[in-house]
Amino acid sequence: MAETIVYLAISLLVSLIFVILGLKQYKSKTPVTINTGEKPPTEEELTSVTEWNHRHGRNFIILGCMLFVTLSVFVFCLERLENTTIQIVVFILVIFGEIAWVVIEDSVMKKKMIKK
Repeated sequence: MAETIVYLAISLLVSLIFVILGLKQYKSKTPVTINTGEKPPTEEELTSVTEWNHRHGRNFIILGCMLFVTLSVFVFCLERLENTTIQIVVFILVIFGEIAWVVIEDSVMKKKMIKK
């Protein structure tokens, strides 16, 4: 039981990183970006800086919440079900799916909101 509580506490802290990052991006006045190596577009390149930041922030908030749900369901299934190999494969696929969703959302926003 103690290891489950520690696991969930660590999962919550990791998820909160994304939620806090999302809140900071949501409130930012200058354009933000997902990738730390990527330069954000300038204000002149965007159709709306506010909408750009709100969408980025909202994506990170959703990612943080879904990450915590995924991690919680994973530990619950590990404790209750027997076939751990299938659970781990599904867990990895879900995590990659969440990351892919953020990347796809980012590319859709770039196509939609950056002026040509």
